Amino acid sequence: MSTARHLVLAAALGGFTLGVALAPRAAQAQSTTTGALQGQVINGDNGDSLLGVTVVVSSPALQVSQVAVTDDSGLYKITELPPGSYVVTFYLDKLTFEHHDVGVGVNKTTPVFQRIRLSQAAGEIVKITDRPPAIDPTSTTQGTTISKEYLKNVPVPGLTFESALGATAGSQNDIAGVSFSGSSSLENQYFIDGVNTTGLTFGNAGTPLVNDFIEEIEVVTGGYNAEYGRATGGVVNVVTKSGTNELKGSIFTSIQPGFLTAPAEPVPVNASSIDAVANNAYIANIGFDLGGPIIRDKLSFYVGFSPLLRRTDITRTTKRQTDCRKLLPTGELSTCDPRLPSQGGNADTLPDVDPRTGFYITDTLDEEVRSNTSQQYNVLGKLSFTPFPGHQGQLALSALPTFATNPGILGLETSGFKAQQLTTDLSAKWTSKLNDGKTEVEAVVGWHRDHLGTSAMDPSLAGQPLQVLTDGSLGIWAPGFGGETARTIAGCSDGGPGSGDVYPYLPNNCPMTGRAYLIGGPGPLTNDTEQRLSATLAATQRVKLLGNHEIKGGVDVESDAAEKARLYSGGAFIQNFVGQQDIRITRWVQLKGLMGSPQAQGNADPRFDNDCRTPDTMHVGATTPTLTFLCDYLGGNEGDPGTQITSNTLNWSAFVRDSWQVLPNLTINAGLRYEEQRLRYASFLQHTVDPLTQVSLGKNAMTLQNMWAPRIGVIYDWTQEGRSKLYAHWGRFYESIPLDINARSFGGEVQFIQDFAANGGLCGGPDARINGSNGVNCLADPSARADQEQLLGASGVLIAPGIKPQYLDELVAGFEYELLDDLKVGVAYQRRVLGRVIEDVSTDGANTYIIANPGEWSAADENKLADRIAMATDPQERTRLQNQLTLFRGIRIFDKPRRDYNALQLTASWRVSNQLSVQASYTYARVTGNYPGLISYDNGQIDPNISSQYDLIELLANRSGALPQDRPHSIKLDGYYTFDLHRQGALTLGGRIRAFSGIPENALGAHYLYGPDESFLLPRGALGRSDFDHGVDLKVQYARSLGRGLELSVYATVFNVYDHQGTRTIDQTYARAVSLSGVIQNANPVSGGSYEDLIWVKQINARGDEQPNPIGRNPNFGNTTGRYTPAYATLGARLTF
Repeated sequence: MSTARHLVLAAALGGFTLGVALAPRAAQAQSTTTGALQGQVINGDNGDSLLGVTVVVSSPALQVSQVAVTDDSGLYKITELPPGSYVVTFYLDKLTFEHHDVGVGVNKTTPVFQRIRLSQAAGEIVKITDRPPAIDPTSTTQGTTISKEYLKNVPVPGLTFESALGATAGSQNDIAGVSFSGSSSLENQYFIDGVNTTGLTFGNAGTPLVNDFIEEIEVVTGGYNAEYGRATGGVVNVVTKSGTNELKGSIFTSIQPGFLTAPAEPVPVNASSIDAVANNAYIANIGFDLGGPIIRDKLSFYVGFSPLLRRTDITRTTKRQTDCRKLLPTGELSTCDPRLPSQGGNADTLPDVDPRTGFYITDTLDEEVRSNTSQQYNVLGKLSFTPFPGHQGQLALSALPTFATNPGILGLETSGFKAQQLTTDLSAKWTSKLNDGKTEVEAVVGWHRDHLGTSAMDPSLAGQPLQVLTDGSLGIWAPGFGGETARTIAGCSDGGPGSGDVYPYLPNNCPMTGRAYLIGGPGPLTNDTEQRLSATLAATQRVKLLGNHEIKGGVDVESDAAEKARLYSGGAFIQNFVGQQDIRITRWVQLKGLMGSPQAQGNADPRFDNDCRTPDTMHVGATTPTLTFLCDYLGGNEGDPGTQITSNTLNWSAFVRDSWQVLPNLTINAGLRYEEQRLRYASFLQHTVDPLTQVSLGKNAMTLQNMWAPRIGVIYDWTQEGRSKLYAHWGRFYESIPLDINARSFGGEVQFIQDFAANGGLCGGPDARINGSNGVNCLADPSARADQEQLLGASGVLIAPGIKPQYLDELVAGFEYELLDDLKVGVAYQRRVLGRVIEDVSTDGANTYIIANPGEWSAADENKLADRIAMATDPQERTRLQNQLTLFRGIRIFDKPRRDYNALQLTASWRVSNQLSVQASYTYARVTGNYPGLISYDNGQIDPNISSQYDLIELLANRSGALPQDRPHSIKLDGYYTFDLHRQGALTLGGRIRAFSGIPENALGAHYLYGPDESFLLPRGALGRSDFDHGVDLKVQYARSLGRGLELSVYATVFNVYDHQGTRTIDQTYARAVSLSGVIQNANPVSGGSYEDLIWVKQINARGDEQPNPIGRNPNFGNTTGRYTPAYATLGARLTF
């Protein structure tokens, strides 16, 4: 689409805001940080509409009262109301009616209807005690609103807003956050005070704001209008507290001490020589907030400060294997006797194995505690101002500096790292009501920035590479590097009879076959900065034509940028496979060009002074030649040339939406949204020739256009008083691709891997501390020549011509009804279907990767490429394009990604004044398909749109079935009740109940190219699911007035009251990549197979060849590997004034 057409489109959709801003028509609408009130006033004597009734809303949350006048239909609407409790007053002549405690929520419209009998006596103020219905009669959205009262009175298992999101029906936790309505957690969008704070690299929650600063959280999980986009999950909208005309504040503290945590239930694992278990030592916060007027009715402030301190104690246990038992004919084990059978003992030079579990039997040698610590400081400042009636502004700044220390656990303590992070958000918002409040314009400008840096825990090791030792003995490494206790060193020492070795005939008391040991520097270093600049302009106009129309339109622009580090301390990462006498060196490199190419021959940059060699996997023949590139080994220090990669994406969108109130109780919402996303190459690659693919690179790597997202909904209120809602909605929603793909696929990410046969004196010869060669010497020894060399990423990345954006379609239908005063019930059906996915695929066996829509590539794009080939005159160019055509055609053979979500939700909420609040939900949902989303849950990979899920065609077998998010039954019940003890204070009891189905169980194996858990040996979910899980949390809070406006409250919260530590994760690895005996045992899927077929699955070696031996079953397969948190308690206090 040309630039001219973009301007036309913006004018047609969002650019109309200028026109409505000048149009003299009535309009109001709530924004992402405020809500609204609307209703109808009718004559109680004859049912006619009343014109000219003055409606005034007042609240401590407002600097100036807001006023509206009913039209000839008796209708009114008042917008831009901060969330809170209001008094709504109706004036007609000398008649006055007041509604107290009217709640307004974020992005919600509260209906307040009024009947006025003109025959009533004048001069009397009639106070209406009935609360208005808690049903928004203008919206089809699904979700929940979490108020500050909820955060205060209901047990919330965390101190930041993300911990409260589980109250939403259809939500569940996953490895990266909270997921909604069958989507992964990386498909959400997060807003704080109207500014997008979603993490730029992966799409997680970017700003961990503490709950103490929050006024209200709105969670939208479906049915949202055209104002919202860039999300295929949910939208989380957080509004912080603001200052008012009243000076008030609080001082608060809480602590979760380790001694109030129940012991964790052990999970069965095959013990290694070093095991580690993490336990909470404490989580504590203390802080204050204060808000009030600077200029009464004009300018107010709000400030907050809250340090959050954590310490996690990691108990590190060292163990040795035993050799003193034998299996008796009864199937039981004998008693321990470490002598040889000839001496009357049971030693056979092999470690003892428990026949019930298949695990090694070990003795505990020693325990040591190493601690992770962090200090986070939440700072918030906010100014709200109303310079003159009808115009409001807001400035907000939050900063969250964090400092953490993480010692090495599996190895030397000094191999750990320190981290420093600073998250900053700045927002400015302005709203104006023009033409006597008939037109509204809103503008928001925002800045979200996050910086994370890591450094060596021991500064003297900052320039040392991290070396990971495996396949050796702790008995050698412990005394060699001095990182273990004397008891561990003594217990792991190997010796013959008379040496003091308890098991003298066991050759290796403390083997490290399945466990790594880390020495040296911190390894991968981080010096990452990401930031988003955003601007939104929207306007609303109300038109009376065949009913009432509320037309809203707007445009928004986001510039997302990230700077990522490619750093290994010491310039390299070392893997030392001691027992195999093999050392692998991995470096970050930057390629200049293939030797002999114009890029290499014309090089004048002295940085590029190394050769990087890799096999030419595209060559067809009996032998595989080597390709040699001119390259630069990137350094290991911040600021070294080439180590900082800058990437950028530009997003823009425009929308228009009409909320057409055909009748007072019938509304049709119709909207259209258009989005574009321009993902750009790293700055150093722009306008160059890719040294790998020989493709000329421009500025944009991938431009996603034509993201048309229609939305249509209808709402019917059969009570005509806002006490019911029958609704349906259909919409299309597009994904916003995070920046991870920019840094990796579009950032020239290449690593140089060298394997050294560490024998025969190479790499400095044997090092007694290791019992083998030291990998550091491979870096220093110029004579050391690698036996194998490979560039990871040497094929480059291609982008399928005509690639289209990822989207899903959604249908929502349901009803809500106020069954009794303050009691609302609802039933809703939601269906979500992925329509298209963007992923990287390989159609030539992992040699070349293509960013594509798996399963589809259009004939039109194929014909365009074929025409280019026909017109090419350069033979090399013709060959290159022909090869690409063959690769692109292979995209079609992949299964199309599929994720279907079908859910039925039953909800209920009951609130009586501020004393009682209850909300409950039951969700029956199924999530099926072959693609979970932006997280690859099965292997733990978080690389949105470039995961391994679609890399190889042979790995697609058996992936269809119940997806990891499939938990059919979910029950949630939250609430609190306050007992008024009058002069003795108030006692509040809060509770939270959760119950949900278990997770699907799979049988996974390793793939010879891709490693562990990539091969679905059996169809998804074929082995059933884990047990049903449940838990109860309770909170007791006592508050008492101290006089002079002071109130002190203390509370205690118990989570998981009856200590049910249910199954969070299970071991789904049927066959490990390397068996306990050290045999490589990759495996291919058994298409459509059953559990009985697994005994016939054959091993696949490192070259991909099938072997005659069957794979060995992991003895821990199917066992619980992670449990939910044991019972624990928190204590806290708050002084308000």
